[in-house]
Amino acid sequence: MSSQTKHGVKGRVYLTAEEAPAAARQFGCARFVYNHLLEFSRNRYFINKTKTSPAERSIELTRLKSETPWLQEVNAQALQQTGRALDTAYQNWFDSITGKRPDKVNPPKFKKKSKRQSARFTRGAFSFDKNSGTLSLSKIGAIPIPWYRRVKGEPSSVVLSRTPAGRYHVSFQVEQPLRVVGSAQNFALSVDINTKTFNFFNGRQWSHVALPRPLLPALSGLRTAQKHLSRCTKGSKNREKARIRVAKMHQRVADTRTDFLQKLSTQLIHENQVIVVETLGTKNMLKNRRLARVISDAGFGDFIGMLEYKCKWYGRTLVKVDTFFPSSKLCCICHVKNVELKLQDRWQCPNCQTDHQRDENAVVNLFVEGLRILAEGRSVIVCGDTVRLERQPKHMSAKQETSLETCGNVA
Repeated sequence: MSSQTKHGVKGRVYLTAEEAPAAARQFGCARFVYNHLLEFSRNRYFINKTKTSPAERSIELTRLKSETPWLQEVNAQALQQTGRALDTAYQNWFDSITGKRPDKVNPPKFKKKSKRQSARFTRGAFSFDKNSGTLSLSKIGAIPIPWYRRVKGEPSSVVLSRTPAGRYHVSFQVEQPLRVVGSAQNFALSVDINTKTFNFFNGRQWSHVALPRPLLPALSGLRTAQKHLSRCTKGSKNREKARIRVAKMHQRVADTRTDFLQKLSTQLIHENQVIVVETLGTKNMLKNRRLARVISDAGFGDFIGMLEYKCKWYGRTLVKVDTFFPSSKLCCICHVKNVELKLQDRWQCPNCQTDHQRDENAVVNLFVEGLRILAEGRSVIVCGDTVRLERQPKHMSAKQETSLETCGNVA
């Protein structure tokens, strides 16, 4: 396992009146190149039934640059990175089709001007002065980085992006050693994700944290702003102002959600050595029309992703329980499955007559199942890598037996 890990550092920057138009030109040219190469690849497939290789797209980019003079006004390496981004998008799609990737990836789509814009700069196209905190981007200018002390390693690439709300961000990709943190307070912690709360169990006590659900109080204002946007004439300045107003409201909601999830995931990583979560099919869950908005507002996928890369940073262990494990329907005392269980907060086990609270029972079952996965030596994520632990003997230590016994007495 490598002691080095790729680390991203992202923060907001402020461009001057001269730098903003140069960045807009870079974004526009990158979007134009991406859409042209995508159309070129699609036409070759639909007309000639032939796939376009990355080398052929690179040749097409060279031809396009020679025929389009205004592409010379921006950085050439950033345009090449745009072509490589399309190559990666196609490769991810092909891997999803052939089964190399477990998740489903959609084919590449055309980029829109109203969405997030970005441009990647590699070595030779940027320079970063750590003493003054100044980032110099080719054909854009010198951008001051207020948070430059957070960049510990040597950046290998830089991404300049602009959100639909008009904010500019810079993202550095650096390679750093694994972060050293103190010993964890708890050996293991299970997390049960719900639409209203996140429930936790560490083998001794059960706790929960209420989700902020920032979209709910903002819905009324969003409806009004979106109605005003839909009534504005397309192409007018008032419509652009209305679009930015809606984008800023969405940005505020996303920032509130992200801030909560980042702080919570960091706290869990620092306090626990092993974290047990349930593998959730978020895309399938979003197909439920009644719960799609609430599930999206909770940020299930973002939270699991944060736990994954932070376990890689801090050397923690992340155990994923299978999606079809009946954590809510399984009695944590007698382990009898209640097939007839409905969506209700409290229920009584038909076998041992124990009264259960749905969330408490589920998080305890996840805790026990996660420890069983560790004991059996099945694949888990340790420091970001999937490994197989050595098979443990059937007789558990006294500490683990006490922990499992406590699980049965909580519900």
